[in-house]
Amino acid sequence: MRLLFKSVNLDTIAQYLELWNVMPQKSSDYSSGVLLCWERAMDYQIAFDECDNLAWINGKQPAEHFLAPVGDWNAHSDWEGIIGARFGKHAEFQLVPEQLVNIWQDQLGASMEATENRASWEYLHPVSDLAELSGNKYMRKRNRVNQFRKQNPYSYITITEETLPRVVAFQREWCESYREFNGFDSIERESEGIIRNILGNWRLLPQLMGGAIETMGQMAAYTVAERADDDMVMIHFEKASLSYNAAYQVINREFLLHEGNSFATVNREEDMADPGLRDAKTSYHPTGFVKKYTVRINL
Repeated sequence: MRLLFKSVNLDTIAQYLELWNVMPQKSSDYSSGVLLCWERAMDYQIAFDECDNLAWINGKQPAEHFLAPVGDWNAHSDWEGIIGARFGKHAEFQLVPEQLVNIWQDQLGASMEATENRASWEYLHPVSDLAELSGNKYMRKRNRVNQFRKQNPYSYITITEETLPRVVAFQREWCESYREFNGFDSIERESEGIIRNILGNWRLLPQLMGGAIETMGQMAAYTVAERADDDMVMIHFEKASLSYNAAYQVINREFLLHEGNSFATVNREEDMADPGLRDAKTSYHPTGFVKKYTVRINL
């Protein structure tokens, strides 16, 4: 069966969200915010498989690859037939969430090999923990937030059509401040995707939400997040000025206090195997992970 791939855009994302909503385990890599942000840099495309009510994601950069199918995985009892008809005897999928790995393992057995991709695991936390920062384990975080407040009296604003221009200007300045850093190319590509596809289409993406903090008339940090389901919110983009110590900790807390209090769980995404980022993420004491794997299938 030939899959017909289409560009990732507002039209295809609208159709895609119907399948995302029934996906048993939500991973940020498959969210509309991530796909839209990185659609040009990764050359993402989506194929809608109406025979089995699935969506398949193909990326062409940095090399061609496929992600896991999106839809109700539990509705299918013949994954061997589905994969064989679309990919032949041999297939490889990147960033496959653990629940689908388990389903495939039960059906495909020795025909499937799964390799853990620790760098892609997404960090899960109770919203109440990160919003309140109570108890001894969060004492240092709480002290940094309180010190920031004393040194930089700030106000919180919700991202709306009216506040968008300030967020866009801040994102441009934030990106430029990293020009001399290693890996700037990736930072610049992400920034272009945020400005063009996320902030540029804000009113057309009701599943997204965000907030920022301002001090002395200057924006110090902002967050863009996405509702995954009634239980979980995903933090996609969190940017803070290098001029302010602890601005990341402050926006993390303030966003969850103001916008995230209707959710039980916050997904703070992966660490990409960066030692500093891993230390920062584990310092918030995650209570779970969305584990992902590279899966090779030989039928």
